[in-house]
Amino acid sequence: MNIQVLYKPSYSVAKVNLSSGESIKAEAGALMSMSSHIQMQTSKAQQGGLLKSLKAAFLGGESFWMNTFSASQPGEVLLAPTLPGDIEKLELNGTIFIQSSSFLASKPEIDIDTKFQGLKGFFSGESLFFLKLSGNGPVLISSYGGIEVLDVEGEFIVDTGHIVAFEEGLQYEITKFGGWKSFFLGGEGFVAKFKGRGRLWLQSRNVPTLGAWFRSELPPRKE
Repeated sequence: MNIQVLYKPSYSVAKVNLSSGESIKAEAGALMSMSSHIQMQTSKAQQGGLLKSLKAAFLGGESFWMNTFSASQPGEVLLAPTLPGDIEKLELNGTIFIQSSSFLASKPEIDIDTKFQGLKGFFSGESLFFLKLSGNGPVLISSYGGIEVLDVEGEFIVDTGHIVAFEEGLQYEITKFGGWKSFFLGGEGFVAKFKGRGRLWLQSRNVPTLGAWFRSELPPRKE
């Protein structure tokens, strides 16, 4: 399998060249184009057991569907994320957590599970799920905007809307930013306070902020 990221750093696309018998697993809706002899199969990500599935259902969790593209003979698949931004290829050797909206694709043998964030994710206004990826092989992550890679040792604070992925050596907690005046009027809201040692991937733009901007530009409703 050979993976190239085209058009970096904006509007990136992943070009995956598959040899005969090779496959790649991607988020639903990521297909841009593919060779005519490549087959596609749709499946659902693991939910980490019945209890987590029930929590997800009651608290508005999302289903995470994926497509696996398999080549009967050499061919190519082009994958594009939903939001305009960058793509980065990681060579996974262990475990990493990825914000569900930032997962693009991976080698099929890599195990993908959802990690429930609980009420801290609910109150942060972000997705209730991180994807937990474990194994060895290539992983593609995407961002809204550019990707910043940081090596954290100790503590580091990140706006929740800018998290793309982080390594297993980092733990986090959700907390409000500053005092109540800053929280309500400063435009920051909740942040994630990371502790430990590991790599952290951030995106330069914030999807919730984009949504708020669009809402502010809409004409008022007519009663």
